[in-house]
Amino acid sequence: MLRFLRWVPFVVLAPLLTYAAFREEPPPSVVIPSAFRWRNSSWLEGQEEQAIRSNGLQRVYLKLLDIDWNSAHGAHPVSSVKVPYQWRTYGGDEGNWSDKVELVPSIYITNNTFLMISDKEVDELAHKLLRKLRTECPRTIHGVMLDCDWSERTRSGFFRIVEVMNDSLNVPVTVTVRMHQYRRPGKTGVPPADRGMLMPYNVGTLSQPGSVNSIFDRETAMPYFTTSEPYPLPLDIGLPAFSWGVQFRKGAFMGILQEAQVNEAMNEGLLSGETWGTLQVVNENNKRMPALHLGDEIRVERMTPEVIAQVAELARSAVNSDTLAVVYFEAGAASFQRMTTEEVRNGFERFGTIRAGGFFDEERRRAAEAYVLDSINWSQADTAAVAPPDTTMLVEPQILHQR
Repeated sequence: MLRFLRWVPFVVLAPLLTYAAFREEPPPSVVIPSAFRWRNSSWLEGQEEQAIRSNGLQRVYLKLLDIDWNSAHGAHPVSSVKVPYQWRTYGGDEGNWSDKVELVPSIYITNNTFLMISDKEVDELAHKLLRKLRTECPRTIHGVMLDCDWSERTRSGFFRIVEVMNDSLNVPVTVTVRMHQYRRPGKTGVPPADRGMLMPYNVGTLSQPGSVNSIFDRETAMPYFTTSEPYPLPLDIGLPAFSWGVQFRKGAFMGILQEAQVNEAMNEGLLSGETWGTLQVVNENNKRMPALHLGDEIRVERMTPEVIAQVAELARSAVNSDTLAVVYFEAGAASFQRMTTEEVRNGFERFGTIRAGGFFDEERRRAAEAYVLDSINWSQADTAAVAPPDTTMLVEPQILHQR
């Protein structure tokens, strides 16, 4: 009997080991290389265009509107961006990029809006947004994204606007998903959308003094990824490629300086201290930067390729579909534009295989092939120039001199 029992573990485990050995691993997810464009200008700057081209991006999530509420105007746009001419010409025709870079118009709506408007006004807002999309966007778009950090008090209004727009559009509707919403979908609810855009950053305490990077701190972010259940919506992933300065006055939080503002203040000689740490306002310029007062402290929070790699490593566990967009925030940020093509692609490839057929990838490949061919032609020409003359041919002296 004891001899038989010694064989029991092998008898039980053998079929399982055989299955594991011959089981095919699922293929890696297909990644659509993408970026947000979250500026208030309608003109795509040269650095933005170059970043999209050089990194072979296949999709851009373009902020079209910021919606907020006030007592005078109700729910209304506080900023409105026209689609850049790369996708839609000023005459309303298709742009040069219409069939090269997928466009997903995106709309940001504040929580305050849904706290203040009625159910009827929610429907009215949805139809206004649909009219805006139909009049302002090119004929071909590849989805619509709605961005709102909804709460328990505002989710019914936000979910309603998602539902109305999803029922009215024939393209996928994506909603942003913050970390607290990702971790507790049973509590926060799941919007009636086609996809979610997970934003695995901004989990730190922004308004507290100290040295912690509130954009991303690995120790702070890790507990959000302890869930074993996949999120109920297929998820795309946003990666933070931006920096900012958090302003404090006598320990009190005053606001955020965008990356360009921090750089301007440094160039104007208003700040002193560690570039990668805390800076102090040592000079004032009330005309150019009136918000900065002597003695204010600016905590500079920067995203580097190394930190972005930490974000990607954690966010990989959230992937729950065979195709997803991985989206850098954002194309206009100097932090993104400073990244090398290899660093950008490394971020994409952490989530799977980059989708083949990107126009700018093909453009770069053709340019490289043309460069190699041109180099060969020049090499042959140089060789011919220094080769001894072929005595079997009659060569005119002036032609030999020109060569």
